[in-house]
Amino acid sequence: MKYFYIENLRSSDITIVNDLSKTKSKVPHHKTKSDHRKWSAQSSTKHVFYNAVEADSPRERVGVDNPPRLIYGVVGDYDAAVDWTAIEDVLEKAAYTPTWISQTHSGYMRLVWEFESPVPTSDEMFPAFMKQMARILTLQKLHAGFDSTSMKSSQYFDLGTHWKQLGVTLPKSVTQTAAIKAASAQAPRSGDVVIPIDVVAAEVESRFPTRWTNPFEVGQRGPLFWINDGIDRDGCQVVEDGIVCYSDRAGKGFVTWAEIFGRKFVQDYEQEKVGSLLDDYWYNGKSYYKMSYGQAVSINEAQVMRELKKAGFSQKASKGKNTSEIDEAILAICNVNRVNDIAPVIFSTKRIVEFNSNRILNTACLCPIQPDSDGDIGKWPFINEWLRQLFANSADQRPTVEYFFAWLQRFYIAVTNHQLTQGQALLLVGPTNKGKSLLSNKVIAALVGGFSDASEYLSGISQFNKDLARVAAWVVDDTTSAASFQDQLKATELIKRAVANPRMEYMAKYADAMSVPWTGRVIMSLNEDANSLSVIPALDSSNRDKIMALRISDKATSSFPPNHVLEDIIEQELPHFARWLLDHQPHEEIMDGPARFGVVSFIDEKIADAAYDNSSRSSVAELVDWFAKQARNYTDDIEWRGTLTEFLISTMGFNEGRTVGRSNNPEFVRRGMCTMEETTKSNTSVRPVRSEGNGGGKIWVINLEEKFDIEKVGQPVPTSSLAPT
Repeated sequence: MKYFYIENLRSSDITIVNDLSKTKSKVPHHKTKSDHRKWSAQSSTKHVFYNAVEADSPRERVGVDNPPRLIYGVVGDYDAAVDWTAIEDVLEKAAYTPTWISQTHSGYMRLVWEFESPVPTSDEMFPAFMKQMARILTLQKLHAGFDSTSMKSSQYFDLGTHWKQLGVTLPKSVTQTAAIKAASAQAPRSGDVVIPIDVVAAEVESRFPTRWTNPFEVGQRGPLFWINDGIDRDGCQVVEDGIVCYSDRAGKGFVTWAEIFGRKFVQDYEQEKVGSLLDDYWYNGKSYYKMSYGQAVSINEAQVMRELKKAGFSQKASKGKNTSEIDEAILAICNVNRVNDIAPVIFSTKRIVEFNSNRILNTACLCPIQPDSDGDIGKWPFINEWLRQLFANSADQRPTVEYFFAWLQRFYIAVTNHQLTQGQALLLVGPTNKGKSLLSNKVIAALVGGFSDASEYLSGISQFNKDLARVAAWVVDDTTSAASFQDQLKATELIKRAVANPRMEYMAKYADAMSVPWTGRVIMSLNEDANSLSVIPALDSSNRDKIMALRISDKATSSFPPNHVLEDIIEQELPHFARWLLDHQPHEEIMDGPARFGVVSFIDEKIADAAYDNSSRSSVAELVDWFAKQARNYTDDIEWRGTLTEFLISTMGFNEGRTVGRSNNPEFVRRGMCTMEETTKSNTSVRPVRSEGNGGGKIWVINLEEKFDIEKVGQPVPTSSLAPT
């Protein structure tokens, strides 16, 4: 529940709280009501004046320029004397028990009904909805002095005193029914909803067995079966929405289904019928969508109407109505089931997710491995033996596999419990054919419901990430990692972008970008060659805690059964491994308590050394980039040729005789140039550098083209040149 309050009646700034009963505010003594009103309207007053309506701009007051968008509850204000000793007698008349009761400063009564789920609304819909709620809650009949201004969206109520909880929240089925009735923008019908005769017939047989002997069909005559007076002769006739009576024993000429079976029977049918509708159809202001097998499929209005007709909704307007059931259903979909965006939100079980003031239709259908009841290690022998010898250990730390188990446990629990829990990016560094991809794709990803290749998105090649939002594991394998990222800086930004931010920008083709909650994991596999190691992120203080860098042992097995056999083994063992993982108690040294990532970050010392080396060498790439920009001022050639000594002399010349960075260390620069040369052989985004000659010396050839400038490379590719996703 949300309440929205202002500090005085002149204020426009909203404060949002979930519980007003614990809110305290002192009110000065006022001799008259007029004095209290003047105090309430003073800009210096610091008090609580609340309502249960969220506006388009939630932090601003509801008004003409800021219309209502969500209703969280109904407040009933009564300006009449109350016998507080007999208040229970008053509340017994309520159709639904209020959630809260409080006392105004005048000693009067104020009631609050909190909603189980907020109801979408608008300026046009709000009055009609509140009218329906006033009728359902019998607000005017509860007590004298009901103030009809309670029903206005712009009405703010003084906090009052003596808040006391009476009941629970108002069921969603009640508020949905009110919203649907309000959607017609007409006065409530005098009769009931049209109920299929076969449904009514079943109810007649259940409640009044043997009283109706003929087929219970429209047009059939029979006795007044609901009146047990011993008379069985015909006295009525079945019609579509009730019984027409022609016997004075009935006391009236027409009896509705609600009068025979009770209002609850009609309401239950209506709510069941409408409830199924509102689970399936949605509207985003432009198109209708139907949920089908976890996907939101776009359909036109004509198709919606055909499906509603098939579901039993009538095209014919009832007596006294200008709209049919189908019309009202369409209006309900447009108003009640209106959403802003459509996207998968995998860390939520809710159909509608409210995020950043947007209602998102959640299309997620993530299916993680369900754990078996038996997690005995004997039930997953292959996975156990393989993982325990897979990782290289450090002499002064606990076995590396223990860090992996702790990391994986936190990830698996987050997915299965739909928790927005952050965790480190996982780097797997080691020789080929040891099972790095097997671990990331067939074990980790399978446990959490699948994976997607994130290379193109995270490297900036593609801006579209529709498939990535549907999974919790983003994988960059060792066949694409080195080629996907230009340099260490890009890999470092990858970590910060995917790990540190508990949300992602969801971008599908032909749709606007939107922000959705996401706290999955990035898993990057790297080989041991220099080119692959060059993308290891910088391990500075701002990035080190965001990485779990594990080295694959050189001695790890390369002997695996055929793929089809291996996949069957893993499939059979994973549920047992999942159970063990849930029950596992990591060593306290590994756990990081309430810290951001929950598990201590582990970085293998050799990987750390490689990252440091790459960090220092990357400065050579920056030096070459600066040199190219300066050289373009003196030549129109696209390449510069010269020895290392000539390169260093030219660099100093461009900088008025001063060295640039570490250009005074020829050996450092030479090693960096060699690394660049190796990288350019497989990465076309890096500024091309090559050497010619050997033995007595080398001629270095540097491409000077502007397109290879660091600030130019890695920018999003124009949409027109992107391949379809």
